[in-house]
Amino acid sequence: MNLPPQATFLYEGLWTQEIDTTLVDTLVRLKRETGWLLKEFPSYFLLTAGQEIRDIFGVLFNEEELSGRVETLHARYKTFKEVLAQPGAHWDFPTKSVIAPDIMWEKICKKNPFVGAYYYQEKPQYNKLACLMGMDDIKLEGENEVIVLSDTTEKLSSEDASCYEVSGGTDEVNSPLVIPPSSTRRKLFSKMDDVQDRESTTEMGIYFIEVAQDGQLRTRVEKSRVLPKPQPFKVDQPSHSMRSSNGSSCGSNSPIGWWQHLQK
Repeated sequence: MNLPPQATFLYEGLWTQEIDTTLVDTLVRLKRETGWLLKEFPSYFLLTAGQEIRDIFGVLFNEEELSGRVETLHARYKTFKEVLAQPGAHWDFPTKSVIAPDIMWEKICKKNPFVGAYYYQEKPQYNKLACLMGMDDIKLEGENEVIVLSDTTEKLSSEDASCYEVSGGTDEVNSPLVIPPSSTRRKLFSKMDDVQDRESTTEMGIYFIEVAQDGQLRTRVEKSRVLPKPQPFKVDQPSHSMRSSNGSSCGSNSPIGWWQHLQK
């Protein structure tokens, strides 16, 4: 098949592979940091990615252009999966390309001309786009899926915000194997041997604040759950009134008595 270079399908105007990489990396990082689950990205994501592109490449894109580019990347992602889902197509890891018979390419290129972008041996950013667009959107080929276990272990960097493609001893699989990076967990407390529940170290009990005889406040601890009964108040005996019941007495509070004395 005589098809134009892959860049003709994937890039136009000011868009380049490096700018696409910066856009995707920024969106993946923001998605992980905020726990964003929706397929549509907010304006903050797009404007932040646009600022990153401007700082690195000196190219300014507005929000509408960035949103349109994300839609283009999504279409690229779905088209690549469509190619891999065709009978007889498989992913060749050593050459980073899709291997399929020419009759299949001719058939699907008539339905979707953009499929021609994956006829060559350049690999799209499938792993990062899978993390960006959603892992649940990846179609798995049940019976045709080939899984090869390898005894080699590769340490994945925790600093990379993108997803990772697992390399190994397989030469033929249905699609690139993508594993999202695990989130970093930080230890909030240092190891302590004496306290295990991370609660207050104050001794168990019921605490009261009382006024001591010297006028100072002091703390009293009651171990029992039964509160002590308060001391009964001392009730003084009522004293006899010094007032005289005789209305004419000089000690009487009645004004009748002393008014009569004044008239005499």
